Amino acid sequence: MLDANLSTLDRGLNYGDGFFTTILVQSGKLTLWDYHLKRLKRAQLQLGFPSLDFVTIKKDADKHASKANNAVLKVTITRGEGGRGYGLPECVKPSVFMSISEFPQSYINFRDSGISIGIAKQRLASGSAFSSIKTLNRLEQVLLKREADSTGVVDLVCCDIFDQVVEGVASNLFWVKDKVIYTSDLDSAGVAGVQRQFLLDNVKHSPYQIQLGKFKIEDVVAADEIFVSNSVLQFAPVNTFNERNYERFPVCRWFQNLVKNAS
Repeated sequence: MLDANLSTLDRGLNYGDGFFTTILVQSGKLTLWDYHLKRLKRAQLQLGFPSLDFVTIKKDADKHASKANNAVLKVTITRGEGGRGYGLPECVKPSVFMSISEFPQSYINFRDSGISIGIAKQRLASGSAFSSIKTLNRLEQVLLKREADSTGVVDLVCCDIFDQVVEGVASNLFWVKDKVIYTSDLDSAGVAGVQRQFLLDNVKHSPYQIQLGKFKIEDVVAADEIFVSNSVLQFAPVNTFNERNYERFPVCRWFQNLVKNAS
């Protein structure tokens, strides 16, 4: 069911029983759709949802996108109505909701001039069965965004309960040292973003190497360059972190040019 009216019995509303993806629309077209489709299919399998009609979902998404120039399309899928209690209904009928909003103009400046980031005090839960997928349970990010706003920065470096660097509030985090790009493996926490996957798939064509793993905040502090990514922002450099200013962003610029040509 597409663009369904949300029922008070919907499991997405009551239990966060669902997942979503957020797609950049450029000139009426969906960007990186194949990556978003893989994300949706992975979440469907990981959460044990029944088969979904992705052909119809794509057609409806295209229809929404065609009416916009530069915009943001959100596709949300819930397990549908389920009555009271955590147990699944005998007949699961997922619901699909789509909404489109304006592209945030501040992102243009973020891409060009960079963003300021801090270090989050709040820690991310680690070891979740939902690690790397984008479920409807985003309370951690809601509180982290409030923390970022209260400290006057655009984003935060978020660590897990073991003080390992994971991601930004609504972004994946990368840092560079001696032409090696580092980022979390997201094995225990975080969201594997589509823009992150785009970088991982294309870094072999770049002058740089990539290393995934588990890192501490000290590794980010020692970086020559830091940048973030998400599906709407794409790639944006960090200009201020830990009382240090950054003025050159060669690695981020390389991937900005790459995704611009690919879009």
